[in-house]
Amino acid sequence: MPIDTSQETAAQVATTVITDALGAHATELRRFVAARVPAADVDDIVQMAALRAVERAQALKDPQRALPWLYQIHRNIITDVLRKRASQERLLDAQPPPTEPAAATQDDERCACSVVLARGLNPGYAQMLSLVDIQGASRKEAAQALGISVNNATVRLQRARKALRKAMLEHCGVQKPEDCNDCRCVYAGCCEL
Repeated sequence: MPIDTSQETAAQVATTVITDALGAHATELRRFVAARVPAADVDDIVQMAALRAVERAQALKDPQRALPWLYQIHRNIITDVLRKRASQERLLDAQPPPTEPAAATQDDERCACSVVLARGLNPGYAQMLSLVDIQGASRKEAAQALGISVNNATVRLQRARKALRKAMLEHCGVQKPEDCNDCRCVYAGCCEL
């Protein structure tokens, strides 16, 4: 059975048209997205739209309409992301808040390793750890302070804690601040505040 190269060629042409249009109009597509969503979401949405456009390039019937077709894909993804976020926020609002650590007092003994290593993390992670784990702010309060959604704050906090555990394991040989009495930094004195 012979292979139909005309369909394969049409798919390649459509993909080329889309990738060329994405490259030529990247700035204006990015501005389009930035005008409709928070700055923290722009890169993700632009990337998702580009991926979807390339994956579905064969659906483009008229190469002359590539740019309007790309705008429609960007619109659809923006709508999907905003709907999903609204749904997640409604779900979070409906659930009882998770228990947060008690606010720190001056008498609390903080693990110097965790505090020092947290300062060296990505600034967004360091801020989140400082607000929630050190200052005792709730996720909602931290989200408001950082100008992000509660869902984004929850994800950022999880990623920050994971990054801190990794940094502590590499530096100290332990993963939790509670285990710092057994870490090698106690003897080396490298993590003093």
